[in-house]
Amino acid sequence: MAGILVRHRLALVHAPAGSGKTTLLSQWHHAVQAADIRTVWYSAGDDDKDPISLAEYLLLAIDQSTGYLGGSSADVAGDFIPAGDEDDAVRRLVAAVAELATDNPFVLFIDDYHLSESSSGVATINALLAARLPNMTVVLASRTRPTLAVGRYRANGEMIEVSVADLQFDESETEDFFRLASNVALSSAQSRQMRDHTEGWAAGLRLASLVLGRTPGSFMETAPAGSHRAFADYFLEEVIAGLPDTVCTFLARTSILETFNADLCGAVSDQEDAGSTLAVLEETQLFIVALPGAQRWYKYHHLFQEFLQTRLYKEGLDSFCNAHERAARWFIRSGSPVDAVRHAFLARQPTWAAELIERYCLYDYLSHGRFETYSHWMQQLPRESREERPLLMFLLVWRSINMRRFLQAEQTLMAIETAARDPESRFSTIAREEGVDIQGRLHLMRALIGAYGGDLSAGGTHIKALDRRELDHLAFGQVDLDSIHSYLAFNAGDLEQAERLTFKAKGVYDDMACHWGGIHSRCIAAMSYLARGWFDQAESLLKDALTIAQKHFAENSYMVALPSALLGTVAFNAGDLPLAEDLWLRSIPSETSTNVSGLSERVLTSTIGLARLYDVQGRFDAASALLVRASRRAYETEDFRLEFQLAIERADRALRIGNTIEGRRERERLGLQLAEAEKRFPRVVWQIWDAFDVVEARILATSGRMDGARARLEGISRVARLQGRLVYAIQCEALAVTYRCEDDNPAEAMNAAMDEAGQMGMGTLSEQFLLPVSQQQKYVARVKQGLSGNPSQAGGLTVRENAVLELLQWGLSNQDIATKLGINLNTVKSHIKNIFEKLDVKTRTQAVLKTLER
Repeated sequence: MAGILVRHRLALVHAPAGSGKTTLLSQWHHAVQAADIRTVWYSAGDDDKDPISLAEYLLLAIDQSTGYLGGSSADVAGDFIPAGDEDDAVRRLVAAVAELATDNPFVLFIDDYHLSESSSGVATINALLAARLPNMTVVLASRTRPTLAVGRYRANGEMIEVSVADLQFDESETEDFFRLASNVALSSAQSRQMRDHTEGWAAGLRLASLVLGRTPGSFMETAPAGSHRAFADYFLEEVIAGLPDTVCTFLARTSILETFNADLCGAVSDQEDAGSTLAVLEETQLFIVALPGAQRWYKYHHLFQEFLQTRLYKEGLDSFCNAHERAARWFIRSGSPVDAVRHAFLARQPTWAAELIERYCLYDYLSHGRFETYSHWMQQLPRESREERPLLMFLLVWRSINMRRFLQAEQTLMAIETAARDPESRFSTIAREEGVDIQGRLHLMRALIGAYGGDLSAGGTHIKALDRRELDHLAFGQVDLDSIHSYLAFNAGDLEQAERLTFKAKGVYDDMACHWGGIHSRCIAAMSYLARGWFDQAESLLKDALTIAQKHFAENSYMVALPSALLGTVAFNAGDLPLAEDLWLRSIPSETSTNVSGLSERVLTSTIGLARLYDVQGRFDAASALLVRASRRAYETEDFRLEFQLAIERADRALRIGNTIEGRRERERLGLQLAEAEKRFPRVVWQIWDAFDVVEARILATSGRMDGARARLEGISRVARLQGRLVYAIQCEALAVTYRCEDDNPAEAMNAAMDEAGQMGMGTLSEQFLLPVSQQQKYVARVKQGLSGNPSQAGGLTVRENAVLELLQWGLSNQDIATKLGINLNTVKSHIKNIFEKLDVKTRTQAVLKTLER
């Protein structure tokens, strides 16, 4: 049988409940394992109705069976909270199966597939089959015929299909079954009667065999005809009637469990001999299924489980709720709080569910960013149960901030303040008992709103209010204060404090395995290192952050995007433009993305970096379109910081490539936003105001006010050097050199600046800052060779003539060249005439082409 299975891509078993699908799959599974073929078994359950993809659960099953993901395979019922990104989960699943099936056959068994098909099952299975992995077989059992497009596989002979007709017993098989199952010999007439009454339904035959020895020969006359449900209920009552009361109680109470082992059953049934009871049930094959694997886990047949749950309901709501409560307590003791929360909800105890979420699950939220699961819980909780738990309320604020719902976050904070005013409220009582610093956390959350929402003035004000105050060390406490304080210190140019605080936070986050915080801390430190020009150290931190992110978060998540965006800067500086482009493209969120946006650097770094990369490559239209799209989205989403910084970049870019008129227009538009920007961003926020001042310097230069331009740039550089931000300091110093007059002989100063940049590892970052994009690499190379200091260069051009020729290549008019160089129009015409004569050309175009050939 194993050989037959592995020669097919898909094996599909579809038939109604009780037809023997699971039994057949179990037999196949045993045969495949006996042939030493790698297998994974997954049984879908009611959990698959949650907002979690089938691919996620299959990845967990693969990890538990093979250790592929590096996790523990201890328990089938172990706690699991997936990432919530279905597309990414499918990609990871296909990659995992491809690796497992590289050299040897691999068979994936999925029982009760119909429970997953309505959500994400079809896309997941289609993706697996479409990958056409040569050594993979998927085996599905479903109550209904799946909506998969299987015609191609059937036509190509790549599919085994077993339907209800194949599983039905005929008269001869019915007679054989009863002889083997109950030691009762049926006559041909009785076998025919049994076959007709059950329609060859396996579960019906099994039920009848269980009571045949205790029932008069005419028992079939009283059995209901028609639906399987009615037939099953009739015989299940007969089966139960013959069991001891303790076993009946055991069955009813444990029927609330999707999967179970002896210890869990003992806790839920309150019976010490649960293991013995399970062994008897397994031996008698009383509709209990042992799940594949070394651990002794089981599940009930669905018909039997539904029947038992109905009996439990009849005992009263208390019995039902008590069973779920005992299950929840067992899962807490076993380290599976998510399962515990689910059973607490089913026990009709939302207040307790809220307590469990707050006490056991918040750090997992921080570690993995499992948004969908928590959002689902928050919707289930009654308002009063949610609002009496301080940390749950702060969790809601955190979630709103990450989704850029700042008004909603502020409204929740106001509700917290209202609840905290009453010292006798349940909220205040819990806060005192757990040691939650409400007032400190209010400042912390408002600092976060300022940092994420682009109001750094407000963020700094709330951080100052917490000066030297130690918050509690619960979730969203002191460690988060250190983290956001480090980010605001970085923006204010205090790199030493930023690094000290972020590494302090990193240590705490790593100790608690809080991956979200650990990634943030590494990225903030890397941003500081990039500002210093420590590219190797920054790259090391960012690669570490990216490795953690890719292990624990979806590929298109914010946590993967942030270190990717910053690594793009490292690659761009090193001249690896293809890698930089790839990293930045993956970091920019799609137009329809609803994922967490996070810190502004994720979008700013990737968008501005990618636009500059396109300019370097001569893809000017792509750069313009990118900036326009990003600016439009910033406006539509009311992200003022992103909108303002992109406006600065558009102005700087226009001036950088020699489009003076557009540059001035963009500067005028900036003026409309200045009042709001000055309100939101203190002058110490160097990423904003240094870039703005560079634009001002370029504007001054285009007006011929070179002294003013240099003074502005030297002022920026002076502060940057004092703060240790050497990259920006060197960039501004080098740009100031280009604004010196001809008699100052700038070659020596330019060489010095470029040498310092080279010693720091600065490459493309220094080049793209200075020159027209079409000439960056070539011109900088010539300057570093000392060519611009020669009185006569290739073609006999003077320094001034070379400067004019460079501006001709930018496409500037004679008047723009005169303005940029601070000379009169007739002098420009004279220089152009000399250039034409020396290069032996007659037009501007010929001069530019001749230069490109040099």
